[in-house]
Amino acid sequence: MRNHLLAAVLLLAACGPALPPPRPLGTPGSDPDPDDQVVCQDERTTGTNMSRSVCLTKDQINENRRAAQEWEKHPRNSTTNVR
Repeated sequence: MRNHLLAAVLLLAACGPALPPPRPLGTPGSDPDPDDQVVCQDERTTGTNMSRSVCLTKDQINENRRAAQEWEKHPRNSTTNVR
């Protein structure tokens, strides 16, 4: 009986409405700077199917992109010995 009750509760919980994505906080009606707007994306870590929500401003996204491009430009030391 207890298993049936647990199954019914889980079934009802699974049928509930999905939560809306988080919205950035701010005052309605004001025009915020477009670079200060927060953008949230789901990101997956390599090797897993789990995702997490990452929220950054457009300035932070552009800075991360610029840093990644700069990192790619610089040569790295090779530690492998090829024979």
